[in-house]
Amino acid sequence: MKRIILLLFAVVIAFASCENLEDNSPGFQSEVDSIFFKAQDIRGTQNDDGSFTLQGISGGQQVTLNIEKAQLGEYLLGGGRASSATYVDPAEDVYTTSPFGDGRIEITDRCVSCGWLTGSFRFNAKRSEGDTLSVSVQKGFFFEVSFLNDNVDIGLPSAGTMTAEVNGSPFDANSVTTEIIGDVLVINGLIESSSIEIRVPVNSPGGNYSLPREGYEASYTKDGITTPSSTGLISVNFNDTDNNKIRIFFDFVAGTDNITVGNTRVDY
Repeated sequence: MKRIILLLFAVVIAFASCENLEDNSPGFQSEVDSIFFKAQDIRGTQNDDGSFTLQGISGGQQVTLNIEKAQLGEYLLGGGRASSATYVDPAEDVYTTSPFGDGRIEITDRCVSCGWLTGSFRFNAKRSEGDTLSVSVQKGFFFEVSFLNDNVDIGLPSAGTMTAEVNGSPFDANSVTTEIIGDVLVINGLIESSSIEIRVPVNSPGGNYSLPREGYEASYTKDGITTPSSTGLISVNFNDTDNNKIRIFFDFVAGTDNITVGNTRVDY
């Protein structure tokens, strides 16, 4: 009789343990500016280059972690590092650690054959260099997030498009943001660890403006280092101030980098 009772007790314990694992797997949560965030939609994928992308989505918010590889250990964020993190708020403003922030992601457990990763993260991110607005994501945790689903939403909200060539290589921004600071319109195009920033007066008329020129600026950021233009040209093709739409062509030199055939069209 005693043996039967012990056997039944073991079965109950095992069942309870399985139930808890199911309730908590997978999981993705953090604190965003000290406010608790728990993802209702959890996604993951392994990219062609061997890196991994994990994503938590809830209530118009999106936290995305790009991890260089699946080895156990810590991956630093910011500057030109291979790993990065992004936060998108309900207004679709994009805050990124690359190249404007810092933080870390740590993989504490994994099952490559099963297709999941477990770990923690924290980071500080900005929309652009010098931006007074930033976001702090702390106490982040992901538990057995599958990377076999291949359902990550990599399309970031964007105010428009920006293309150019940097030293002859294509630059096609995957995120373009706009911000009005005082009477200046700031346009920032971001791709991986590089970005191009164009500044013009928000009420600028159409025309060609040689750089340097008061009110008109261009800069290029690579691996966390921003270099302003030394010479160049900003051409405002049109600026519809009634509907807040603008198109700009640009060419400039920033240090040893040549940015040519630049073209951006945005809403602001």
